[in-house]
Amino acid sequence: MRNHSRFRSRALLAACALSLAACGGASEGAGVGEQSTVPEGSRGDETVREQCVGEGAAVSAVDVNNDGRPDIRHVRADGGGRRCSEYDMNFDGQTDVTRFYGPDGRSPVREEHDFDFDGRMDQIAYFEGGEIVRKELDTNFNNRIDTWMWCEGGRVVRAERDRTNDGDVDTWEVYDRGLLTEARYDDNNDGEPEKWEVFQDGLLTEVRYDTNRDGQPDRADEIPREDAGQPDERLFCTVQPEGEDEEEAGSGSGSGEAQDGTVQDGTVQDGTVDEGDADGGEGEPSDEAGDAGEGGDSDAPWAGASDVAPEDETDGEGEGEE
Repeated sequence: MRNHSRFRSRALLAACALSLAACGGASEGAGVGEQSTVPEGSRGDETVREQCVGEGAAVSAVDVNNDGRPDIRHVRADGGGRRCSEYDMNFDGQTDVTRFYGPDGRSPVREEHDFDFDGRMDQIAYFEGGEIVRKELDTNFNNRIDTWMWCEGGRVVRAERDRTNDGDVDTWEVYDRGLLTEARYDDNNDGEPEKWEVFQDGLLTEVRYDTNRDGQPDRADEIPREDAGQPDERLFCTVQPEGEDEEEAGSGSGSGEAQDGTVQDGTVQDGTVDEGDADGGEGEPSDEAGDAGEGGDSDAPWAGASDVAPEDETDGEGEGEE
């Protein structure tokens, strides 16, 4: 009955957990932030990427696994504030996560992820005030954005999708605090929906059709409960800790765990790098990190995998950069 793809709220666990064991010296140079190009279909402002490229920026490098290649790089402005950070999550010499910072040198404004380690970004997350407000996703890894999501309070509020991968949006979704309420489909590629799916409490209850092509539904079919299948889960833009009450989602605990479920113990979790470990933290690796980079414990790697809370953005001392 349904012909649209939706993502589960579980996120890809990071390919590995980083614990700083060795630090490289600071250097001047260019090239950080240049390793990947922006996928076709991205609607974001790319000018922020330019602040990590060019002369005059101090680049500090960290070799986490002592193989002679840097796994973490920080680019800083003359005043010491960060411009961007790069992370090689699977130690293959390629950048998998790039985070860009705002004028204060601490708050993230953009974060790029390469989930399948092919050197091309698969998700771009945008932040305002330290909270994620929008995502762009390449769900079939062909270097073209096919899903755009908008977020409020850590939950998805609406989404657009390109199901046919032709560059045109053909699916529009509306959410109530992360729970899908309506999906509209353009099945004949004329830019207007011909089919509506209506949901209640995550269950498909009605399908409406525009048979005379006037832009309004003129036929409706009710869906019996036994034919509705399993209810959809709430779709979060950030990863929620196991067992967290949905009503408390998006509010910080203030007790060592970020509001998005990223534990501040110097580890890498949920595809997001905790700033504590990149600055010389001594956290223990996460037991959950495991084999996620090889198709591990996640239904969809692009569902909420980029999560940064303001309290994660610490700037530790004793980085060993000098």
